[in-house]
Amino acid sequence: MKDKIKSIGLFILLFLLFLFSDLIYILPMDLLNIDYNSLSYNIQTLCSLISSLILGIIIILTYKKYLKEKLIDYKKNFNEYMEIGMKFWFLGLIGMSVTNILIGTFSPVQEANNEVLVQEMLKQAPFLSFLSAAFVAPFLEEMLFRKSLGDIFKNKKLMVIMSGLIFGLLHVIFSLQTPWDLLYTIPYGLLGASFAYMLYKKDNVFIPITFHVVHNGLLTLISILL
Repeated sequence: MKDKIKSIGLFILLFLLFLFSDLIYILPMDLLNIDYNSLSYNIQTLCSLISSLILGIIIILTYKKYLKEKLIDYKKNFNEYMEIGMKFWFLGLIGMSVTNILIGTFSPVQEANNEVLVQEMLKQAPFLSFLSAAFVAPFLEEMLFRKSLGDIFKNKKLMVIMSGLIFGLLHVIFSLQTPWDLLYTIPYGLLGASFAYMLYKKDNVFIPITFHVVHNGLLTLISILL
């Protein structure tokens, strides 16, 4: 029970830091009477990236021993983990693609608002947005919504479901405009559940981190080039 309470407390703390990481640069700017909205988009994106990197450092220090052990294991079993990760990533990708098509066809919302915002970021600040979306975000999200959240659940199948659900909700809730937008929780949730299942199968967070990086990297790179 004591370990579970500790895991819940740690997840809540990291989750709050994740949600309010922008305060790292907003508060100092307020104290210095700097108008954040007057800054260029590139500077705004850089500030956001720096705050995410600071959170990443906090997570690395928190899970230093775990990450070191799992990195050694990841290198030792690289081929096996790539095979497993590829299989479940494709399943998640298929589920995400099919549900996106169905939602776009049978609902008034043709595209997730979160996706629209990401596309706008990539247009305004392509290099910094690519770094954030392709590398920093996958690490933060996998450590938070797979590792930290996963430590709370003894039932790992329940962990997969809850991880996918929370991951999906967080990708739509802050860009919510109509109730229909909540439908996009499903495709994001399916992808999140596929990442969670990788961790469930082999208990190594570097597997979902790798395929989350691959997923986001490919999609953002295609968006920039097209």
